Amino acid sequence: MTTAADPRRASLIKLIHVARRDLERSGRMDEPTYRTMLRSAGGADSTTKMDVPALLRVLEQAKRAGFQVRSKVSDRSLDTKPQARKARALWLFLHQLGVVKDPSEAALAKYVKRIAQVDDMHWANGWKMDRLIETMKKWAMRFLPQVVAELQVQVFHRRQAGNLTPEQEDNARRCISRLRDLKGFDVHWEAWAVFSLLVGRSVPEEIAIELGRRA
Repeated sequence: MTTAADPRRASLIKLIHVARRDLERSGRMDEPTYRTMLRSAGGADSTTKMDVPALLRVLEQAKRAGFQVRSKVSDRSLDTKPQARKARALWLFLHQLGVVKDPSEAALAKYVKRIAQVDDMHWANGWKMDRLIETMKKWAMRFLPQVVAELQVQVFHRRQAGNLTPEQEDNARRCISRLRDLKGFDVHWEAWAVFSLLVGRSVPEEIAIELGRRA
């Protein structure tokens, strides 16, 4: 069953991602420990491969590690419309780039208020969401080309050392060719995702799913 077809499963996946970010920020968990938790409690290396019982076990493990589910009256359910999911993924991507220091929903809400003039993405109409997404892409593009260029150098060194498989070589050449021929966020995002994987860095699934990693 897909995530979209099971609202409870989708909610659990989002909550586990919140737990991961909270535990990482508090220093209680790093990336390897998170992956170990997924495998030991959920039996898979990704939440997208788990059913509801497995996700519940992972969530319980996260709680034992120190995660606390917030239940304040002021908390709102996350807007799960496609544009809202994309905006949230872009916010997390900006955090990956080091541009956004606080990846929390509260910090994103402040940004949404400034750009879209609404207190919550639930209340933003289509053109306001388009404006929000495009503004975040433009913000990313102030830094993304330089980050991609630095990753490309690392990929080049790995190619020279013979550390890439033929398939990885093809992915690298395809991205380099697209960077020569095309401009804009999408081609740089794809290159960032591909090059990151080629140099051994993870691409967070909550970002890759919504921004469309094609690597």
